[in-house]
Amino acid sequence: MLPEGWTTTEVGKLATFKSGGTPSKMNTDYWGGSYPWISGKDLKQHYLASSIDTLTKAGFESTNVAPIGSSLILVRGMTLLKDFPVGFATRPVAFNQDIKALIPNEDVDGLFLSYLLVAHKDEIRQLVSTAGHGTGRLETERIRSFPVKVPVYLEQKKIAQILSTWDKAITTTERLIDLARQQKKALMQQLLTGKKRLLDKNGIKFSVEWKDIRLKSVLREVKTRNKDNSIDRVLSVTNHSGFVLPEDQFSKRVASDDVSNYKVVKKGQYGYNPSRLNVGSFARLDSYEEGLLSPMYVVFTVNEQLLNSDYFMNWMGSNEAKQRISGSTQGSVRDSVGFDSLCGFPFKLPPIAEQQKIAAVLSSADQEITALQQKLDALKQEKKALMQQLLTGKLRVQI
Repeated sequence: MLPEGWTTTEVGKLATFKSGGTPSKMNTDYWGGSYPWISGKDLKQHYLASSIDTLTKAGFESTNVAPIGSSLILVRGMTLLKDFPVGFATRPVAFNQDIKALIPNEDVDGLFLSYLLVAHKDEIRQLVSTAGHGTGRLETERIRSFPVKVPVYLEQKKIAQILSTWDKAITTTERLIDLARQQKKALMQQLLTGKKRLLDKNGIKFSVEWKDIRLKSVLREVKTRNKDNSIDRVLSVTNHSGFVLPEDQFSKRVASDDVSNYKVVKKGQYGYNPSRLNVGSFARLDSYEEGLLSPMYVVFTVNEQLLNSDYFMNWMGSNEAKQRISGSTQGSVRDSVGFDSLCGFPFKLPPIAEQQKIAAVLSSADQEITALQQKLDALKQEKKALMQQLLTGKLRVQI
């Protein structure tokens, strides 16, 4: 049912379509200035004011430019096979031939149009065909004729204002997360190297000198096998999140029915793939009481009388640990870091009480980041639901 005051039309009747282009790469006078030249890789954000590749004034004036208020959509590229990126120009921008600029008509609010396209991205993506080499392609006429429902200009503008307020809250929260992560990184650099010392329970700064050791003195490999097949939860270590997760949550399980040779990992123990440690494939099992890891994995535990587990987890994410890992893989055919190599890492060992205090401070920083991330996720979900209501007329705004 069409909301009162709304009309059914087509995208092509709301805007003028403009094609992009690429200034000559042979002319160095065109490139490296302060003028944005938008390509598909810049459409990861909605508001467009800058770009990865830039033009000089001469390059900018030599190609097509989209005015402020235009919607930029990707019409060619591999990304179209999984997404339909839409950007909104907050300043005049040049753009390449893989993108179309939709310049709104006088009775169309440009920001509203960009939100309208985002709201219909799943349906629009169904219009994408596959060109040569598996590249996605969105024919101009197909997007022009795509049917949409729109309210009058003043209601469009009001809807856009409401949604942009949510965008500002999302952007602010994202910046707070980035800031919190930078602060934690700086804290790690100070605390895990002993450059900054904390206060003990009596309010006195820790002053005991840290011991120079090798990790072999505080780590112990665990080689328990699932001989009786009593455990069937096969786990893996993801390099994108650092958590141990069931394989069936993110990829097809490749384990055979017989997992008797798989390694048993218990809650609180560590696991990593020796050939993937250099990309962060390392985790502690916290989510389950026990599980299995492929025989290729290394499983180990720490001597918690000497080494606090939380402290060690933070150290493994530090710049120092990354440098140790990188240095130990040089010249190796498979860039593998076996348990013996890990045990050979030099390590400065603070007193256990100081380790616990450092771990608590860094845990507090993690909790702040987690709380902000939860807030960000909630804002995005709420905005998505609000878009669904506002852009279909189910929820009306007062003009």
